[in-house]
Amino acid sequence: MHNCPRRIVLANGLRLNLIHSPDAPRAAALLRVAAGSHDEPEEHPGLAHFLEHLLFLGGAGYRDGERLMPWVQGRGGRLNASTQARTTDYFFEVPAEALGEGLARLFDMLARPTLALDAQQREREVLEAEFIARSADADSLIDAALALGLAPGHPLRRFVAGRRASLALEEEAFQRALHDFHQCHYRAANLSLWLQGPHALDELEALARQQAMLLPAGPARVSPAPPSLLPLLDADLHLRLPGPPRLVLAFALDAFHPADEQALELFADLLADESPGGLLAHLGEQALCDGLRVRLAGRAAGQGLLVVQFELVTAAAAPAVEAAFLGWLDALRAAGPQALAGRLALTAVPGLAPLEQLQQRVRGIPAALELTWLEQLRAPRMLRLHLGAEVHGESLESAGFALTLARSRARPVASARRDWVFPTAWPASTAASGALYLRWRFPQAPCRARFFALQRALRPRVGGARLAGVNLRFTEVGGDWLLALHGPGERLDDCLAQALALLRDPPATALAQGPRLLAAEQRRRAAELPIRQLLDALPLALAGPPAEHAEWAAAQWDCLACGATPVTPEQVPGRAAATALRPAPPSNARQRLSLAIDGESALLLFYPLGARDARSEAAWRLLARVIESAFFQRLRSELQLGYALFCGFRQVADQRGLLFAVQSPHGRPADLLGHIEALLGEQGERLRQLPAERLASLRQALAEDLAAMPTDAVGRAQLAWQDHLAGVAADHAQRLVAAAQALSHADLLASHAALMNGQGGCRVLYSRA
Repeated sequence: MHNCPRRIVLANGLRLNLIHSPDAPRAAALLRVAAGSHDEPEEHPGLAHFLEHLLFLGGAGYRDGERLMPWVQGRGGRLNASTQARTTDYFFEVPAEALGEGLARLFDMLARPTLALDAQQREREVLEAEFIARSADADSLIDAALALGLAPGHPLRRFVAGRRASLALEEEAFQRALHDFHQCHYRAANLSLWLQGPHALDELEALARQQAMLLPAGPARVSPAPPSLLPLLDADLHLRLPGPPRLVLAFALDAFHPADEQALELFADLLADESPGGLLAHLGEQALCDGLRVRLAGRAAGQGLLVVQFELVTAAAAPAVEAAFLGWLDALRAAGPQALAGRLALTAVPGLAPLEQLQQRVRGIPAALELTWLEQLRAPRMLRLHLGAEVHGESLESAGFALTLARSRARPVASARRDWVFPTAWPASTAASGALYLRWRFPQAPCRARFFALQRALRPRVGGARLAGVNLRFTEVGGDWLLALHGPGERLDDCLAQALALLRDPPATALAQGPRLLAAEQRRRAAELPIRQLLDALPLALAGPPAEHAEWAAAQWDCLACGATPVTPEQVPGRAAATALRPAPPSNARQRLSLAIDGESALLLFYPLGARDARSEAAWRLLARVIESAFFQRLRSELQLGYALFCGFRQVADQRGLLFAVQSPHGRPADLLGHIEALLGEQGERLRQLPAERLASLRQALAEDLAAMPTDAVGRAQLAWQDHLAGVAADHAQRLVAAAQALSHADLLASHAALMNGQGGCRVLYSRA
């Protein structure tokens, strides 16, 4: 339960929003600056985003390892920032008792940044790497193409990402603009702070007041209202982009308020509903569309672009898809708010972490359902963009990104009338929640074309189950197949029976789509960032090459039921395993796999945990936390290898271990590997010099995180299933907590030695042009 928030405006103008969350073991903070990319000088594009990066390098009071970023990471917390058009957010989540120290570091870096020139030069290279990565990101390129359709002079047409060429650090005018922007906008009256934790409201207020004294006073800066998005370009746009053919319909929104975001989420949920009678089900039945997604782009001062993207079976399907969608919109407007209100239960997310809860509050969720914005989703306010790998057009630049774009005469498309169904959720069940997991293992990793065919055939069942409050998924787990269900225990049996019947005897028409669906998935993956392609490939690389066929008769299965009726062997295709299926035994082999991937160099390094006892795992988890800050400091700040980096303890399919990932515009994969291995080799000495009080702090934070069990039944079931996959005992989670509390220097050194000796082996995946 959360008490009503306390809202205060301090004497210096800082607005406080305080939320008491008595049962939360962690606390969260979010500070919003009422300024973003559209407030920066036009002659210095990227300045606002650049300043956001610079502030994380520390302030006058906290340097090096005591800066906010390494300090939060060392306590198992999370942090990030986001520069938008008119706002910049800084946010973190830490153990509750660390909130005050985190706030001290946050306010120090915001109010007293060093902004040293050598640090600026290093961070400019990070932004250059980020820009290069975004230059291959589909959403960034789509938004740049859509910007060409907006009214001339609108800020959304400007370049705001920032890169080496736009950040003239050596010029006095740039330095003056950077300091002026900070002094003008980073003052108390321009800031809002949200705090949430188990602390009493008076304690939260005292923490905020104590740190807010650092902020300079002064009047709030009011940003000018943006010009209209209209008139829109009266032409169709065609953008060359790898991947399957897609149709993008973007609607110019005005007077879009924060509280409208909840209605927009319900709209996106309804649009993606796969149950019979809905738009997506119809488009799938007609072999027109494989999927869709909705997002809000370029939001600023009540404006934005609502982007609806359809993945087409063929490019020729675009007119029919658009006509169906426009007809669906007409029917939704006629149905009114109740069509969305009936889905509130479906979009509720139980057990959100404090940081996500806080972000929801900042966005004004929950809120009353207002659908005035729905009237703006009409053809006169719509831009049409076609995406295809074979588009031939002119090479040009928009919003700072290079595009290959063509224009054609806009063609009117009439809406297609149909008796659309807007399904609503079933009445809430009073039954306890349950979960059931069914996993099949084949003698060899099974045929992926058949998997995608079965997954497509299940889509109407997935949509129908969701209306009943049951989450049904059919996914790959490495080389295994998984059917998972969560929901009211009384409704699981029927959903499971329908799904198993379809898997056992799928329609021939569905199976025939398998090769096409596999090819579409491969095109989709090939269009993603190199590091994402490697992450997607890692579970399958651990499983080995797939077979040409997947026969149920050859499969073994096991099951985990949590608050649900266990399955009987006659229900399930394949044969029941005599005992739980175990992960492959650890190997000390070093395996390499190269993938042909266009773009920047990318590398994954995965060290599977060689032992499955709680003490070894706890030591590796702690080792990952010690290494994390050194990893980012070396590869990102010192070597400036790239923006896309990851380091942490992760479970990949049924294997747990340490995962390192890098994408770089500069280094070759072999060089990236050398840098990571050199860093890991140096950690032995660092561990030996780790102060006892620092070890105690890390150990305590790890134990608290491990002890923070999910409070909802679904979360507990998912944790139990991950343990089942990993082949550990049912009480492994409890043993981990005890083991974490007892870890010593010797345990850390032993875990590092096991890592360096490759006791669990090593998997190296890298890109090859």
